[in-house]
Amino acid sequence: MIYLGCGLILVAIGVIWLISPAKQPNRVYGYLSYLAQVNKASFKFAQKKASLYNILFGMIQTILGIIIHLIGWDRYFLIWLLTFYLFIIFPIIWTEKSLQRFLKENGSLPPDYVEPDQVKRTRTKGFRDK
Repeated sequence: MIYLGCGLILVAIGVIWLISPAKQPNRVYGYLSYLAQVNKASFKFAQKKASLYNILFGMIQTILGIIIHLIGWDRYFLIWLLTFYLFIIFPIIWTEKSLQRFLKENGSLPPDYVEPDQVKRTRTKGFRDK
């Protein structure tokens, strides 16, 4: 039932954001990230994509919750508890990937932006940067 509940919450958030998107960046309401704050177009794009991805993944999670309940696999609650958060993370990942593509196409990707998958960590001695 956790999939059903979480999925319905994601759908509700997506619908609310779709009907009434955030007008300006704030930490309380709407989708906020570094790439979303680059310019007004990227912020508006991020609000639209985040709402659609929340609805998409919320619907997928809700359908999975219904199937799990109908099959009678509710007793494996620990498995569902350990995996339900993935459907919360996926809309964020997909929104960031879409924002990245949008900003690259418009030539607005900040020069200091480093793709999270491309970060290389090397050991350094002291406070020197490498």
